[in-house]
Amino acid sequence: MVLPLLFGACSSPQPALQEYILSPKISVMQSKRGKYSTKIVKVANIDASDDLHSHSMFYVEDGIKKFAYASSEWAEPPLQFLHKEVMQMVAQTKVFGFVQLPNSKVESDFILETRINDFTQYFEANDTKSYVIVSLSFTLVNSKKHTIVASQTFSSKVDVASLDAEGGVKALSVALQEVLEKASSYFVGHF
Repeated sequence: MVLPLLFGACSSPQPALQEYILSPKISVMQSKRGKYSTKIVKVANIDASDDLHSHSMFYVEDGIKKFAYASSEWAEPPLQFLHKEVMQMVAQTKVFGFVQLPNSKVESDFILETRINDFTQYFEANDTKSYVIVSLSFTLVNSKKHTIVASQTFSSKVDVASLDAEGGVKALSVALQEVLEKASSYFVGHF
């Protein structure tokens, strides 16, 4: 009789966990059969901080304090989602004839390396304002000569409409859309 009472007293209702997905609406430029239109590009695994490998949603306060949202998480780790989005963006540009996964056994002409420099929601002092920054660096490597063909960084800063996880996710989606559209324009214009 005492045992159920003890366990019942120790538990308190937990808030429902809300899962979020990114939803960028990307409009990609397309190439007109350029010099790489018959070439194979392998999209390497993305280089990112450990935070982006998890379902936890992190934010930064006052530029120095990092926290995780207690009742919100990613439905899919951002790193997995971002890799799929980069692959899709590269394929849709039609700059290359074939776009391959990193573990493909097919020999590629090029390797596209991507680094996530920033993918964060920030809160300013007193939590009165929030914004997100998305910054991705792309390096195209000639896999035969082991040389860098091109390297470029694209960034976007977007204000957050509501000072919470949902507002952060919506702003991250917009910022990611802007970065991938800039990258697609660069690829089409330079290759």
